[in-house]
Amino acid sequence: MGILDPFQMWREAVTLVESEINALAVRKLESAEFAQAANQFSKVSLGVQHVVERSLAAALRRLELPSRSEVDALTTAVQRIEDKLEQLLPSAVNPAHAPRPPRTRRPAPPAAPASKTAKRTLKPATRRAPKED
Repeated sequence: MGILDPFQMWREAVTLVESEINALAVRKLESAEFAQAANQFSKVSLGVQHVVERSLAAALRRLELPSRSEVDALTTAVQRIEDKLEQLLPSAVNPAHAPRPPRTRRPAPPAAPASKTAKRTLKPATRRAPKED
C-alpha cells in the first residue's frame, strides 16, 4: 500500500466534477429550450441596446454635446485639412542643416535694416516756463 496523496485525490475529484458539468452543459446547450431562451435573450438585449443608444443621443442633443459619430467625423475632417496643409507648406528645414552662427569671439554683425527709412529719435521733453500775467 502506498501513501495517500491528497493532491492527487483533489485533482481526480476536480476532473470528475468538470467532466460532469461539461456533459450537463452540452446536453442543455443542445436542447430546444436553451435555443429559444438564447434567441429571446438576444432579442431583448438588442432592444435594450437600441433604446439606450436613442436615449443617450437625445440626452446629448439636449445638452448640445456631439455624439461619438459626430466627433469621429470632425476628427476625420481635421485630419484631411492637416494633410492638405502639409502638402501646401514647404517642407520643414532639418535642424541639423539649419544655418548656425559662426563660432568666433567676435560678435555677429548687426542685421541689415528692413527698410531704408531714417530712424526717428525721441527728443527729451522740455519744461516751459510759467507764463507771467
